[in-house]
Amino acid sequence: MAQFFQIIADNGSPIDAHFGIESDEVVFHSRGGTKGKGAINSEYALGLSVLLTRLKRASFLVERVWVDSSRVQGIPISQRTILTSGESKAPVDQVMKVLSTRMKAVGRSSSESSGGNSTRRIRMTVSGGDAQALNLALGGTPVDKNLRSLERLPAEVLRGVTAEYIWRAVQDLISGIDSPGFAESTDYDLIVDEHLRLPPKAVFGLAATRALGFQILPRHFTAGVNSVCFQLLEDAGFRIVPKGALMADPVLPSLYEDQVWTEGQSRLVAHLRKERAPGLSIAKKAEFKKNHGRLYCERCKMDPVETYGAENGEACIEVHHRTVQIAQMAPRHLTSLEDLQCLCASCHRVVHRELSGG
Repeated sequence: MAQFFQIIADNGSPIDAHFGIESDEVVFHSRGGTKGKGAINSEYALGLSVLLTRLKRASFLVERVWVDSSRVQGIPISQRTILTSGESKAPVDQVMKVLSTRMKAVGRSSSESSGGNSTRRIRMTVSGGDAQALNLALGGTPVDKNLRSLERLPAEVLRGVTAEYIWRAVQDLISGIDSPGFAESTDYDLIVDEHLRLPPKAVFGLAATRALGFQILPRHFTAGVNSVCFQLLEDAGFRIVPKGALMADPVLPSLYEDQVWTEGQSRLVAHLRKERAPGLSIAKKAEFKKNHGRLYCERCKMDPVETYGAENGEACIEVHHRTVQIAQMAPRHLTSLEDLQCLCASCHRVVHRELSGG
């Protein structure tokens, strides 16, 4: 883990810019906030210039510099490299201009010809000494200041973690796949069923890693009441409760007709319970819409939005488990989204009647 330092000017005055040292790499932290209103690393350019000058003075060679802010970590490092070893040998003022220009372009879409941020977190690979020698050369003062907030992903990025990724993360954790970097929860549980609870932040971290395409760690987002993390988990159909809260056995929601034709048929009751597992329907619908562009009945091809309008139409589509041999499933059988199909309410009732044998 990196140790954080504040840069000190040659005259001994502090500069509002921070860096960390990780083995042979120097992490220079981004500027954040509004000037005069809690801005962080407000002297970004001055601090970076001092840091580069001291590396050159101590005969350290900067091998490569790349943008390392969280929102671009899904881009290969080769595409976010902004300085090579040969270029780093130029005078510091020239290096600063190159870094600023190239930093703005990283992550910018092909349709954008201007704009971009020139004060993001960057990472440098440095040769010529170990971490202790680097520390001495850079002359930083160790700080306890919490810079983790600079690595948090913005809400609009986190909202890319949709229901199907959350469902798959739950299934992965149940099957024993770890969510690297995440520990057991201390304050809240995510309810899977009456027998199983999972740490909410670990679920979201694993889902986000899959959804965003790079390793998501605890420092990248916050959890808790009113957080984007908890909101998306709950939107995906899962309940989050305080640690240790008692939960009543879930009641199977059913129509009167359900009660009649499932009476005495434990296999069909189990079938309904699995279809109505937390998060299952929401995840399947989200994946189906992503793959097909809209929801429709896989059996009769009815488009509910076309028939009933955008506001209420999608409520007509329900999720059905294709596998009918539910009685033979192991108690901890993991349902994949591929096991499911989207049916209109009418076709779903017909399928259930066929399963009931009457």
